[in-house]
Amino acid sequence: MVLYDLMMLESQTGAILIVTGAITLLAAAAVVAPAAVLRTVFGSTKPDFVARPVTRHWGLLVALFGALLVYAGYHPEVRAPVMLAAAIEKLGVAAIFGFVVPRRPLLLAIIAGDAAMAILYLLILSGYSWL
Repeated sequence: MVLYDLMMLESQTGAILIVTGAITLLAAAAVVAPAAVLRTVFGSTKPDFVARPVTRHWGLLVALFGALLVYAGYHPEVRAPVMLAAAIEKLGVAAIFGFVVPRRPLLLAIIAGDAAMAILYLLILSGYSWL
């Protein structure tokens, strides 16, 4: 039964990557409106001159992962390395923000979503023959 479920999961990999990549692309909002993202996600009322460019950079990098995930949804030959890199990035985000940042509802949802996506990618990767 577990093997069948894993095979079904693998057959939906393209769609999973497109949807989760599109969700990850939402981080591009930090590039356009870093102060609003800092306020909404982290509760920062007055981001300083360092926080804004760092937030823009973070948003750009995360959005690029989203774009790679969408690309991998259409190109099976790059799925494994993209999913592995994205899983590492998403688990890193969950670990960093989960332990050092005050708990806020939206941030907790982002952490939970990133962790769930990373676990999903790792489950899919566990069925790939090269691992």
